[in-house]
Amino acid sequence: MALKCILHIGVHKTGTTAIQYFLYSKREELMNEWGILYPLTGISTGYGHPMYPWSIRGVKPPSGDIVDIKHLLQSLLDEVKSYAPKRILLSSEEFDMLKKAEILKFKETIEHFGLELEKIICYIRRQDLAVESIYREAVKNHIRYKDTFDISILVNWMKEALDYNSLLYNWKQVFPEAEIIPRIYDRKLFPEGNVILDFLSILGVDIPEAKATKIEANPSLSHLSTLVMRRINEEFNLSYENHIKIVNYLFQLDKDEGIPIKTFFTLQERIEFLDRFRESNEKLFREWFNSENKFVLTPEEIEFYKEQDKIPRELIEKAVEERYRKVLEFMKSSGIMAKERFFPRVSINYLPTDLEFFRIDVLNANLLNGKLVIGGLALPKKDAGELKLKVKDAEGMKDVQWGLPSPFFGEQRKDNPRAKNARFSVDNVVVGDEPIEVFVDGKKVAEIIITKTQQ
Repeated sequence: MALKCILHIGVHKTGTTAIQYFLYSKREELMNEWGILYPLTGISTGYGHPMYPWSIRGVKPPSGDIVDIKHLLQSLLDEVKSYAPKRILLSSEEFDMLKKAEILKFKETIEHFGLELEKIICYIRRQDLAVESIYREAVKNHIRYKDTFDISILVNWMKEALDYNSLLYNWKQVFPEAEIIPRIYDRKLFPEGNVILDFLSILGVDIPEAKATKIEANPSLSHLSTLVMRRINEEFNLSYENHIKIVNYLFQLDKDEGIPIKTFFTLQERIEFLDRFRESNEKLFREWFNSENKFVLTPEEIEFYKEQDKIPRELIEKAVEERYRKVLEFMKSSGIMAKERFFPRVSINYLPTDLEFFRIDVLNANLLNGKLVIGGLALPKKDAGELKLKVKDAEGMKDVQWGLPSPFFGEQRKDNPRAKNARFSVDNVVVGDEPIEVFVDGKKVAEIIITKTQQ
């Protein structure tokens, strides 16, 4: 008889760390009282089981080599023999990254080892809130992450990653016999506002200690501190240890000081971003929740974000600068400043353009000749004629290679066929005293200002 398995697939930033930490800490009670094994096999650096989806996708874990999924499942069965559980519970938000073909591979492999997927639990979060939270997480956790928010949501995070209806549909197609349990990640909907209590209720498990468990197991920096940390990532080559020290200092500032900025979107940008998922969300709620689309802005939220829009840009920039200076003082007083290497300070001023989209997202130094490589995305409107892209540096005007493949951007902008080849690149750019300027058909669309950071 096949051993039943419960799978918690995320998604990212829906309380998964808190759930996993609680399950890990209550492994013995789950096994002894409820017959549910939360295995050690498959755990990597945290408390979840990312090794299973990583092995399916061929992703190398933070430490060690890629693990073969069959070897991993054999180790799991060896662990099962020591406990004889009624069910196995695996939890990892990395499961939400699996494509349909990879889900099929996962099914074939677990069935080969005598496992039967009984339940698939998936928490989903409104897309605008999710992408802001994911961005804050990326800046907080990754020492080299320096993308601005607009570049991140437009290029790095594809629409498909937040298409929850397709996500659930793929798992249901591959595991039609399993019970798919989608839950909206909203504390107002949870018992006592506690996602752990909600998760345990799905399992039919009652562990009283869950009521007192701290939910913020993986808190995010505030929007303001995220903007500051992104700038620190951009300007310093921090060690991971010093990166964490600064993150913790910013957490303290968030606690001690007011936080005026609570959004990366303008209200209109937020509305337009959610509208990209409107059709999918309507289908999601109709088919999985038997209700109208709940992933919409409430009147209260609209009023709140209207007020956020009223905050002058100058005030935001001043708040970022003031907190940034406090971080520099902390770095000096704690000895971090003396240990770290500075990057030049880079700012990009974008000017009005007739292009449908334009962003610079590559600015690298060629270590062999000391010159720069500049790249990005430039998308003409569908009906635009042939355009020329040039860069003016300290040596003069230079041609830019334009029309390079940009498949991910093309997937996002399917309504414009030119998006598939919108990437541009130019090398041997020389830095001088004046800004580097970018022109489209003779009209300046951006200037890049490079200065040394002041200590």
